[in-house]
Amino acid sequence: MVLTVTLNPCVDFLLRVEKFTPNDTNRVKACEKDAGGKGLNTSRVFAHLGGVTIATGFLGGPTAAFIRHVMDLEGVVDGFVTVKGETRTNFSVEDDSENPPTTFNQRGPEISADEWKRLVAKVETLSSKAEWVSLGGSLPPGVEKNAFYELAKIAQKQGVKVMIDADGEVLSEGLKANPDFIKPNGPEAARVLGRKLESDEDYLGAAKELYQRIGGGDKYVVISRGARGAIMACKDGVFVGTSPNIHPKSTIGSGDSMIAGMLWGHTNKMSAEEMLRYGLACGAATALTDGTAIGDKATIERLLPEAKVASA
Repeated sequence: MVLTVTLNPCVDFLLRVEKFTPNDTNRVKACEKDAGGKGLNTSRVFAHLGGVTIATGFLGGPTAAFIRHVMDLEGVVDGFVTVKGETRTNFSVEDDSENPPTTFNQRGPEISADEWKRLVAKVETLSSKAEWVSLGGSLPPGVEKNAFYELAKIAQKQGVKVMIDADGEVLSEGLKANPDFIKPNGPEAARVLGRKLESDEDYLGAAKELYQRIGGGDKYVVISRGARGAIMACKDGVFVGTSPNIHPKSTIGSGDSMIAGMLWGHTNKMSAEEMLRYGLACGAATALTDGTAIGDKATIERLLPEAKVASA
């Protein structure tokens, strides 16, 4: 079983226009909404692949009902803690260009000390049943920057493997727990290392450095690079992953989906290369959706033969 922790989930509301023009009227061609948040996305894809997964974190207000409805439809077990504040709604605007979407992300509800204690207790209980605990995303107001470090140590005390997908200080603090798997994207890896990553050699060096930083051994570092695939460092070496050749509709949730594919591979005793191939296929499958959905199993399996992994 995989337990995912999303401390600041959301409802993602997508507006699609022909050409986004700031400071002017934009005619909406389509609008969609879906449940969002890194860990929640990972759970949904993992469930689509056939895995058992529980999602926890904070949910509150009317927005929470929609997220719980999505989890119920997609076979994700609800382990969320109910809070007084309302779960946020994030807005994205996409147009027909190849530019990334313009996003407007709310901060999220203020989390009280008592609500945090209840979440800690929930993670302690649920992680005892898990093979992996996946910690991802931003932190809501009221939660300390070392939150993922604290939650990771709780899981590790019970012999559970930990994955962290975060940014900035939250990731830096989480790395102090020496997690078993991290998946920053290029900019996130650059920020935590304090230098620019431009060439392939830069990325290879960054993956190796981060792998040593979390303790080496039976651990995984994957730096995702969008359409350029991913770089992975692990005990078997350093690998370059090439994503399936697709025409993406949206990149929202692709990194979270990659994590799901890799965790699926690990729980099914696949090699590191096969894990990365599954991750790349899952990420590409989600990129084929309109930005308010995630990749389904049929699409993932169709794309899997096109995902390539080679030694660096």
